[in-house]
Amino acid sequence: MNGKETIEKGIGGLGKIKLIRALAEEERMMTIYGLHKKTHLKREDIKRNLGDLIEIDWVREEKLGNVLYRLNRQNIIVQHLLTFFKNVEYIYHP
Repeated sequence: MNGKETIEKGIGGLGKIKLIRALAEEERMMTIYGLHKKTHLKREDIKRNLGDLIEIDWVREEKLGNVLYRLNRQNIIVQHLLTFFKNVEYIYHP
């Protein structure tokens, strides 16, 4: 997948943007339930969007009893995206 395709897949919809924001604003890893409570997205949409974000390495999934998710803050595109979100005040911390 080239850079353009990665960006389109990563921010191709409001649901993904909400998930990135929710994960960016939390220091801890989150479950599907926690993401649902924070974003008000349908669980099926969360799972589908997380699948896309995991595929492009923007989100990491860990199975520790529950399945938990976190942003891959080492990914350079995620770093730039978070900088942009902070600069336009879409996210306010971390």
